[in-house]
Amino acid sequence: MKHFTKNLIGILCLLVSSWEISAQPMDAFVFQPSNLTASTSAKQQYTHRSKTPFFYRHHKRLELTHSGIVLELIVSERPLERSHPIFRQFGNVHYDRLDEGGYAYCVLTNFGDVKKANEFLRQMILRRAPEARVVRYKLGKRKQIVQ
Repeated sequence: MKHFTKNLIGILCLLVSSWEISAQPMDAFVFQPSNLTASTSAKQQYTHRSKTPFFYRHHKRLELTHSGIVLELIVSERPLERSHPIFRQFGNVHYDRLDEGGYAYCVLTNFGDVKKANEFLRQMILRRAPEARVVRYKLGKRKQIVQ
């Protein structure tokens, strides 16, 4: 009877362990018989090889009817890559195609007064974006660059 109980417990353990193995997703590991090691599947490797990390922010086009004061962070002749440092430092960045060519990247504000916008620019923005300036838009057109 003792042998029967031990055999029954052994079979039970074998069934439980095989059930746990079959419950794991099949594409989680790929068995390499040549060196008996496990490695990640091609699907998992593809997600880790992504060129742009997921935490970089996206920039959006400035609305065609935008009116108000914006903080222009940087101007470039060509579109900036998503990995540009300006997108790591600032969120909610918008871009505008300039009439003379190039792109202006800016942050929208709720300032109604140019003095308050300039003060905010001087205290908070210029340390991280030294080329930044205050620009006024009216119905999607650049009206005035405030110095």
